[in-house]
Amino acid sequence: MPETRLGDLVLRRWPRQRGDTLQAFDGADRYLLRLLDEEAAGARTLVINDQCGALWLGAGERGPTWSAGDDWVARRAALANGEDNRRPLDPAHWLWPWQTPPEAPHQVLLRLPKSLSLLEGQLAWLAGWLPAGTPILAAGMDKPLPPQLVPLMERYLGETKAGLGWKKARVFRAGAPGEALAPMPEPATVSLPARGWTLSAGPGVFGRRHLDIGARFLLQHLPRDVTGPAADLGCGNGVLGLSLAADNPDARVTFCDVSSLAVDSARHNAEALFGAEHGHRFHLGHGLDGVEEAFDRILLNPPFHRGHAVDDRVARTLFRHAHRHLAPGGELRVVANRHLPYRRPLAKLFGQADILAQNEKFVIYRCVAGG
Repeated sequence: MPETRLGDLVLRRWPRQRGDTLQAFDGADRYLLRLLDEEAAGARTLVINDQCGALWLGAGERGPTWSAGDDWVARRAALANGEDNRRPLDPAHWLWPWQTPPEAPHQVLLRLPKSLSLLEGQLAWLAGWLPAGTPILAAGMDKPLPPQLVPLMERYLGETKAGLGWKKARVFRAGAPGEALAPMPEPATVSLPARGWTLSAGPGVFGRRHLDIGARFLLQHLPRDVTGPAADLGCGNGVLGLSLAADNPDARVTFCDVSSLAVDSARHNAEALFGAEHGHRFHLGHGLDGVEEAFDRILLNPPFHRGHAVDDRVARTLFRHAHRHLAPGGELRVVANRHLPYRRPLAKLFGQADILAQNEKFVIYRCVAGG
């Protein structure tokens, strides 16, 4: 695995995978850390959406630093890189969405997220509690920058200025208004008329406004003979696992996701549909790591991007997790775009990968443990 150096730091992505060619930081991280050195208003820093710890570790050299984010893997990557560089990070300085640090920071370094809805939520959150005038430096790489970014930031923060580009990254400056200029965005909803359901999802959750067409196809081919434990792996708002639970009243579903906002959304929807004593479980983490249970059924609609990069390693990792956590005779059902080469790695793991259904865009694979 190539080591990537940022100053005197050696950073790697997590999980550690042989042959990983993607860097643990980019030009936007470099830009923010350079500007922190040049423009810091004080010792305390809040970083948001750090990918692998570059900002948390870099800003931590100046003084107390907190890292806020939604991604469990990003948190784990940062902690691992802190250990590797003998600069251990305090897990208590990690903030999940909408948690505030015990002391107001002197400045905020914000990596612009891929999701505009997540960005809106974060901007509204910052405006609601930061002392007026606190500098906010937001940066992202040029290519994926969303259009109309400055007007969006101005809606929540007031005057925003676009800075010069540097190393294919661009920075945007604003000061905290000291009060909410616009309300926190409401959770999005998705309707399932066939079931009479309306599911909600927090900002940044996959498929929050529109039911993903791959998930829609898998919903047509859910098992109806499940009486034991099942898992919705990469659950998002929980639509697959909730539908399986509705069709199989004796099943107990574990909803798993790397996003805390997704797990919270699935939990909220389960309580709304089945009541507070529903008996289903929720796991925030990397796939099924840390889960002891073996499952009779696992449903998976895997991502093939990590951030803006195409990366099918996430899906392949989840295949291995499913293989390890299926009970003998247990079944994995995977929906995937037809062009993705998933059948071979699935067959290598399970001994077979049957095509349960397919259409012009998607295929559903059925794999049986011990098959």
